[in-house]
Amino acid sequence: MKDLDAAAKKYSEVLGVEPKPFNPDEFALPGLRGITFSMGDVAITLVTGDPGTPTAKFLESRGEGVFLLSLEVTDVEEDMKEIAKKGVEFVVDKPMTSKAGGKVNWGHPRSMHGVQWEFYQPPKS
Repeated sequence: MKDLDAAAKKYSEVLGVEPKPFNPDEFALPGLRGITFSMGDVAITLVTGDPGTPTAKFLESRGEGVFLLSLEVTDVEEDMKEIAKKGVEFVVDKPMTSKAGGKVNWGHPRSMHGVQWEFYQPPKS
């Protein structure tokens, strides 16, 4: 989102749900800020990036819209093996780990019809 605060206000009004901010340590890449709206088993997350980050560059070149589809997994390394057998290419060879301990990798948009998929393993509690 170009203006995360304005988007948060709009989404909150439309969905009737207050957003929960992400701790920056939950992101594997530095310079990201985000909020999430939880509705049962579904969550909508809005993210913005500091100037110069890949997310900010994406927004500059492509504009706002769907950046990625995020799926929560239990074992990202094992799931990557299975998903790769189905023709998904990954952005990085090995999952990245956030400061909070979550692991993540992304299915490249060219292998998913233009949509980047995120495979996220939350930190162990």
